[in-house]
Amino acid sequence: MTRARTAAREVRRITTPSGIVAEIKSKLPVADIVGETVALKRAGTVHKGLCPFHAEKTPSFIVTPDRETWHCFGCGEHGDIFTFLMRRDGLDFREALARLAERAGVELSQHTAREDRHRRRLREALEAAIAWYREVLLQARQAHRARTYLAERGLSDETLERFGIGYALNTWEAMSKRLRAKGFTDDELSGAGLASPSTRGGVYDRFRGRIIIPIRDASGRAVGLGGRILPEGEGPKYLNSPATALFDKSRTLYGIDLAKGAIRREKLAVIVEGYSDVMAAHQAGFVNVVASLGTALTAGQVELANRYADAVALAYDVDLAGETATQRGLLEELGPVVSKVRVIRIPAGKDPDELIRTDPDQWRKAVADAAELLPYFMQRAAGEVDLRQAQGRSGYTRRMLDLLRRLPDRVEQDSYVPQLAQLAGIDERILRDELSRGGRPIPIRPAVDGATQADGETRLTPLERQALTLLLLSPSLARELEVGERLPFRDESAQALGDAWREAVGRDASPDLEQFVAGLDAATADLALSMLASARARGARPDTSADREDLRVCLVRLRIARVNDQLADLEALIRAASEEDAAGDVGELERRVHQLHETRRQLEAEMNAPALVAGERRS
Repeated sequence: MTRARTAAREVRRITTPSGIVAEIKSKLPVADIVGETVALKRAGTVHKGLCPFHAEKTPSFIVTPDRETWHCFGCGEHGDIFTFLMRRDGLDFREALARLAERAGVELSQHTAREDRHRRRLREALEAAIAWYREVLLQARQAHRARTYLAERGLSDETLERFGIGYALNTWEAMSKRLRAKGFTDDELSGAGLASPSTRGGVYDRFRGRIIIPIRDASGRAVGLGGRILPEGEGPKYLNSPATALFDKSRTLYGIDLAKGAIRREKLAVIVEGYSDVMAAHQAGFVNVVASLGTALTAGQVELANRYADAVALAYDVDLAGETATQRGLLEELGPVVSKVRVIRIPAGKDPDELIRTDPDQWRKAVADAAELLPYFMQRAAGEVDLRQAQGRSGYTRRMLDLLRRLPDRVEQDSYVPQLAQLAGIDERILRDELSRGGRPIPIRPAVDGATQADGETRLTPLERQALTLLLLSPSLARELEVGERLPFRDESAQALGDAWREAVGRDASPDLEQFVAGLDAATADLALSMLASARARGARPDTSADREDLRVCLVRLRIARVNDQLADLEALIRAASEEDAAGDVGELERRVHQLHETRRQLEAEMNAPALVAGERRS
């Protein structure tokens, strides 16, 4: 069975029944959900407050109960209760759906409900273990050495409390017995990663004689544990939870729950290697720091950080003694997110923990001076060879071109050529020719079978469905859109699907739909399969010349609809400000209304303008 069909089966299994999203919205008013985070003030038929997603002094964040939506006029973010939770807590649609369904008392499918009960039980076991480990650290006589060690590391009681640090007794069954007494089964303890099966039957404690570090997701829910051996102990220095239904190390960042607010404010996530580095950084006031759990950096970890940040900066040695194979692997793993990764250069012989404690100003400067990842590789490798000699220059150039070929975006590959040409002293045209001749072919496979229409598609407006269908059936149209142009969709899944498809066609003129769908999250894959199935059921076929004009008009009409929504919100605010006699507010709001009317006039003129031939751009 193909990956796409497997994905389609999985998507259909978890698809929400028709109308369930509307039912949840009817039971959870948008102003109540948003109001838990934003201090809202009623202004006529809308509510306003300070945007939680960017720094502002004058409220530009509007909640419109009649439409069950929210919109920020400052940063442009917008959506409904689902997108608000996704944006605030770094969730995907399925996670937001499950959380809001539980709050609303709406039951999802039997399979999903069963799975959620199982995951909740594992989480409860983790929380019970964390509480007990914490109690042991604070009170047990056997934890004296652990308390001494943590004090020697300079970690304050407040920091240990904030991160929930505990201690596991050096026995085989202390934790298991404790949790069995609370009603947890051996299967639940194993499923949570707390215990391992014994050859003699039953289970034994996975963590023994170790300092316990709780690992939490972006919402603060326990997903796993880390264990640090004491200096005189035996075994690996660090031991993490195994992969479980809750814990995927490649998509987890330690400390993200405590750091996400600072990351959002500073627009930068600093990723270090170890738990102690994170705790030391937070204790010193550098709260935008998280850890990659001792693994090589993954695309999933960068994507998690980028939910809150514009870029990430690595504060550990990514070069590994200049090993090209390791560099290639890192670039292939990061793929399209590599341009968002920087490298913080730490002085030789120091780690972030030590530098932060001994010279916080130098740490602050090192973060500010972080270099882009690939240029860092280039510069570092250039210092390891004699570029004055033909042999050194040739070997260096081949290594760097090989790294560039690992980038999935050919435009991005080309953007690094000028710097490589300058470092190697080789003409750019020669490098581009070599880069092109050494490129790897991308296989093209037939499109996948579709799925039946899902609830995700029914949430879309007819214009959104039409625009998405045109883009999916005609990849060339997606490539013709302006770089950086945001698709004007209200629905978050539609926006995610459109953005992912544009990224795919930017890398490959004829993307493999099977691989494309398999790489999406469940809600977005559901929507993609549903859109394709609906299009095929109608017998839709790509017709680039006609579709180009249809897509142009469709996108303009969507933008006009968005402007009309914003005008309605502003007019409600003006009425409220007039009633409050707030002349200053009215003047500013009327200025925004005038700007939006002008924008709408321009869009209406564009909609009625003659079609452009392929490749032309409007001025």
